Amino acid sequence: MRDQFTNPDGRRIGALALFRSPAGHALMLRKRSRAELPWCLPGGCAVGGESALAALRRKVLEETGLHAIPGLLLVEHYMPATAGQTEGHNLIFDCGELSPEAEVHLKAAEFSEFAFTAPGQLADAAQPHTAARVQAALYVHKIGGGAVYLEGAARPLVT
Repeated sequence: MRDQFTNPDGRRIGALALFRSPAGHALMLRKRSRAELPWCLPGGCAVGGESALAALRRKVLEETGLHAIPGLLLVEHYMPATAGQTEGHNLIFDCGELSPEAEVHLKAAEFSEFAFTAPGQLADAAQPHTAARVQAALYVHKIGGGAVYLEGAARPLVT
């Protein structure tokens, strides 16, 4: 039997940033590597010895040139392992409102564009699990507190 404190199973920890426009839309990035439903939040996976917040700051800076100041944890989404992917926990942190003057400098090799996307447009722009995460994060922000825990193939909310 494996000792989960000294020799834990491998898991991914994803840290994602929710930046909002003044209208309350989410900053989304268009992945070059994905033809269908290519939009995602900025952020990515932590590496060994890195906290989720450190990973968030590092990945957001790499991908957008923005300095993320993470606030409240809005969503935790557990994804079970699949044939091609290790199980993981994806955390979405509130990173505040971006002014229209904010300069976004995309990592050109990975992303082709960015846009602020309304909650009702997410299902047509992003993978279903991404749409569900972002809608849940926007909802939690809108109601002013708490957090949402999603598990598996979560369905987008109607907000």
